[in-house]
Amino acid sequence: MTSIKDKVVIITGASSGIGEATALLLATFDVKLVLAARNEERLNAVSNDCQTKGLSAEKIIVIRCDVVKQDDLDQLIHKTLSTFGQIDALVNNAGSGNYKKMMETTPEILESILDINVKAPFNLSQKCAPFLIKTQGSIVNVSSIAGQRPSGVCPAYCMSKAALDMSTKCLALELASHKVRVNSVNPGVIITDFQRRAGMSEENYAKYLERQKQLQPLGGAAKPIEVAKTIKFLLSDDSSFVTGELLFVDGGRHCLSPV
Repeated sequence: MTSIKDKVVIITGASSGIGEATALLLATFDVKLVLAARNEERLNAVSNDCQTKGLSAEKIIVIRCDVVKQDDLDQLIHKTLSTFGQIDALVNNAGSGNYKKMMETTPEILESILDINVKAPFNLSQKCAPFLIKTQGSIVNVSSIAGQRPSGVCPAYCMSKAALDMSTKCLALELASHKVRVNSVNPGVIITDFQRRAGMSEENYAKYLERQKQLQPLGGAAKPIEVAKTIKFLLSDDSSFVTGELLFVDGGRHCLSPV
């Protein structure tokens, strides 16, 4: 997949989890990385780790960015263009969730999740599109199996990822004539801090991971690198005729039927 060499790739939520794993993997393919997140200290640590993978410091820029703020998105694009001169790929990875049932979900919780999981990737994709058209680039949205499979414990999250999935397909159709590809990865349960940040206790998290051994037949909960490898594929020319795809990275969970 040497076709991604020297491509300018923006990754939101690059300070941890899937975003971090994607940055570290892409660093080994000599891309130009734009690492964006709210935690600048963590971003700098990821940048340093990318350099240990062999990527030169001149090929990495760190940008503190809150994806729900339009000014931050504008600054993200401005700094990317002023540094690298173009945009080849966008990975919309920043996301949020909350373990609240439907009747417990306040308007404020719903609005916050929709702002981060739906509006932010929509807005950033829209802002990047003119530059992606110039490079015939690509967008990868990091969604979730929850976008296609309902859950009674995190309905707002499921709703937001379903909206993101439809956004992926709609934008793929709109940009296809410009040779810009738009795809989604839909992970199952991945071992990150996501569940803890969403409010799951350590005791429940341990039980949750154990349960994945039945729900994800290929081996239970996976490491972020499994998703990162799929993102790399979708960014590369090896997927040059793939667009509008929702690619499950869930160890078979999406096809599991109750018995």
